[in-house]
Amino acid sequence: MEEDSKQEKDIVKRSVYLLRVSDKKQMYTATDIDPEGNSIPTQREWCDKRNRELKALKVDEYVEAGYSGQAIDKRPIFKQLLKRIVEQRDIDYVVIYMRSRIFRNYVEAAVVKQQLDKLGVKLISARENFGEGYMAEGMEAITDVINWIDVRRNGEDIKVKMLNKVKNGGTNGQARLGYINTTAIIDGHKVNTIAVDEERAKYVKMAFDLFATGKYNVDELRDKLTDLGLRMPRSNEPVSPQTLNLRLQDRYYLGYVIHKGMEYPGRHEKLISEELFDKVQRVLASHSGSGVRHRKHHHYLKGTIWCDRCKQRFMVQRARGRSGGVYFYFFCGGREDKVCEQPYIPIKAMEAAVAAHYGRALHLSGAFRAAVRDAVDAAVATSSSLSDDMRAEFEQRLAKLDKKEDYFLELAGEEDWPKDKLRAKVQALRSERQSIRRQLDQAEAQLEAGRQVFYMALNLLERPQAAYQAGSEEVRTVLNRAFFTRLYVDVEDDMPVVTSQKLKEPFDVLCATYTAYEAAQAAEPGQTLVCSSEKQAGAALDEYGACGLRSSLSEALDRALLADGSSTSDMVGPERLELSLART
Repeated sequence: MEEDSKQEKDIVKRSVYLLRVSDKKQMYTATDIDPEGNSIPTQREWCDKRNRELKALKVDEYVEAGYSGQAIDKRPIFKQLLKRIVEQRDIDYVVIYMRSRIFRNYVEAAVVKQQLDKLGVKLISARENFGEGYMAEGMEAITDVINWIDVRRNGEDIKVKMLNKVKNGGTNGQARLGYINTTAIIDGHKVNTIAVDEERAKYVKMAFDLFATGKYNVDELRDKLTDLGLRMPRSNEPVSPQTLNLRLQDRYYLGYVIHKGMEYPGRHEKLISEELFDKVQRVLASHSGSGVRHRKHHHYLKGTIWCDRCKQRFMVQRARGRSGGVYFYFFCGGREDKVCEQPYIPIKAMEAAVAAHYGRALHLSGAFRAAVRDAVDAAVATSSSLSDDMRAEFEQRLAKLDKKEDYFLELAGEEDWPKDKLRAKVQALRSERQSIRRQLDQAEAQLEAGRQVFYMALNLLERPQAAYQAGSEEVRTVLNRAFFTRLYVDVEDDMPVVTSQKLKEPFDVLCATYTAYEAAQAAEPGQTLVCSSEKQAGAALDEYGACGLRSSLSEALDRALLADGSSTSDMVGPERLELSLART
């Protein structure tokens, strides 16, 4: 009996350490003193001291970093430790610095204790010596509950501070691409803030500018930016397409910060304009709507041509001939769903059909184009800028909108208020304010912008078929996106034909007005033509067709000057198009 007792005393207990910091940055504090930083060496020192008191042999060490507030099932290092204990069964103690370092939840602490007890392993806190027995276990449990309460209280305090920071224009967390985290003196206090990353901000601006042209999808834009030198700040890796897509939709670059789904005006410098951001969103939406995926059999007509029979898109299919050659053709998506019998159409035949349509559907006579220019000039000349009374009224409205927004943002800080409804109200206020400011700041400029929309459209319509036929695939892509939302195609006499179209503004107005104009010219002098649909824009033409034409185009011009109509930004890269046409 005495011999067995002596053997038990001679057995050396074995231990492992579990050291933990909640943020990887803590690993790099005071690295001039210790390469591991200050936190981990301090924890190891205390664990060594406690391990000597236990007279245990340290056999391994596990270091967790950067899993702040995570549950145990999301902490891979902790899971590795438990797996090692289960598989090797050679551990008596797990030595930790403090229980609050390991457990943020008293329930998980109890579960881990139960698991370790079954394995014959005891968890030892270097800074907290609770002793032995059921009273010690009770003190451990009480400590875990108190730690949990502290975590919850600190979490609520952090929420309040984060909300207060964004209300004052600050940014929480890691800086977006194009910005850097830094410190600044604000109101006499040193605070964490955001500054423009001079190295990468130019690439962010470039990304929006390039994507707004409509010439790139996200994958192609990513490759372009990578070739130009864009790298992520910490990893030095190229930006991923997924990250780039998110950044193109991020209103942070407009000067806003988002907290719990609500937008607040930020202190950081905005990198792009509202107009450019809106144009990029339209291009993103058009890519989504057309379903174009350039990575598989790209063709410049994809997304533009649709089946006239079942109203589904045409897609490109690759095939191999009997002689081994490879060729491509268009086929209707309805064939896959077995709802359409549209024949397969060779690529060249489809291209010829669209080119022929340019000659039939987009021809405006020189006399009509001259009349349009006169009408536009007259509309601009007779339109007046805002009066003093209107400006004063707008200013008063802006002040009221500012007060309303502040009120709603204050409500957003309360947990009980519905965030979706508040967000919608704030967005509506900002849209109205943006529209008013645009009218205040650009009253005269908008008139000229509207004039240029129609001038540009008329220039494109001067020789559209010749430009299309002579243009490269890039030029044809731009022209198709500028003129049409959809072209419907069917096969007649074994040949594809464009049967109908949906034109973009302002071409829909111009072409519909031209139809009415031609009809009026053929009518007897003095006859008034009444159009039967909204698409026929010249609602009433006099014997020369000029008065009604001016009225119709004045309405179209009004839409061009307002937020819900055409604008120069709606044209797909007009300045690039003009340069491209000049080269053809």
